[in-house]
Amino acid sequence: MAEERTARRAPALAYPAGPAEARGLDPASYRDPEIFARERARIFSREWLCIGRVEDVARPGDYASVDIAGEPLVMVRDRDGALHVHSRVCRHRSMILVEGSGNAGNFVCPYHAWTYALDGRLVGAPEMDRSPGFARERCRLPGPRVEIWLGFVFVNFDPEASPLAPRLAPLSGALANWSLADMVTVRSFEFELGWNWKVMCENFIEAYHHLGAHRLSLEPFLPTRLVQVEESKGPYAIVHMGHAKPVGHVPEEARAPTALPDIAALTAGQRGRSSLVHVFPCHLISPEADRMEYYTVFPLAPDRLRVRKHFCVPRAALAEPRTDAAIGELAARHLAYRIEDVAINDGVMKGSGSRYAARGHLSHLERPLWDFRRWWDERMAD
Repeated sequence: MAEERTARRAPALAYPAGPAEARGLDPASYRDPEIFARERARIFSREWLCIGRVEDVARPGDYASVDIAGEPLVMVRDRDGALHVHSRVCRHRSMILVEGSGNAGNFVCPYHAWTYALDGRLVGAPEMDRSPGFARERCRLPGPRVEIWLGFVFVNFDPEASPLAPRLAPLSGALANWSLADMVTVRSFEFELGWNWKVMCENFIEAYHHLGAHRLSLEPFLPTRLVQVEESKGPYAIVHMGHAKPVGHVPEEARAPTALPDIAALTAGQRGRSSLVHVFPCHLISPEADRMEYYTVFPLAPDRLRVRKHFCVPRAALAEPRTDAAIGELAARHLAYRIEDVAINDGVMKGSGSRYAARGHLSHLERPLWDFRRWWDERMAD
């Protein structure tokens, strides 16, 4: 049996030429306010950040508020069906125009009733015709650059940043069979957590911890010995977790979740595994045989972030009678696994403040953490 298990293990992924020993980030990077301020300036103000999906604003007039990198934004579908992302700060006295989500014909500032069309134009400003130098036609809501990739909506505050899609071209090819752009979000959860954003991302992109944190839950059907890490071809990391049929007595929480119909275009290899994708800096995707799950990550402070977890299915699956029940079961299981990850990430944040905390040696299964560290180092360098 030992020989059989050894034969089935995924091969170790060697680290490329570089440091003799691959190590993680300095623990201080998870807690230092000055480092977080530099991240806001050098990463969150310059890199592409996911704020949601196009179906979040499916109909003309639909809007969804989001706060990212300290900026209050609103994603909205205008009357002609075009998607925009605007600042939701009024151009008059900096009042927040709108909160939450809904459907509207325009945005009316609750302070002085300045009114903006959904495409950002100022269309009403009471009594301002008597103000010298004011021209309503020259006033509109500003906003970041917007790019849609596989149905995800990304923003970038740097007008000089290179486009996103060419950076992710190999990843787009790897995900082509899922037709992610045609998926729709069917369930979401939001949490505010006491972690650094990098702790969240690093925990997501390695399955080495199944041996410990998820020993009785995920490890029986997503065993560490079947994990494979792909070579990175861009600003992202990919991990594949092979499915194993549990044997013997398995606790209820460890049984594989109820499946939706498999996505027909997937290969046999793609149907026989679960995958993890981390698009740097903080976009997290889990393509599965029957669905896609993803996280939107909103860093708030060195030790605080807001996370939204989303379940997405092919549009055709909406007509399946078992879809709602299956997603309900998947969501319940996610919340059970989440308890295990919360305890681990809480412990990492506490431990990172110790005087004895150090850059740990990384396993070959933690290769994505090293790739992410190199990406982070390049952007944070003086």
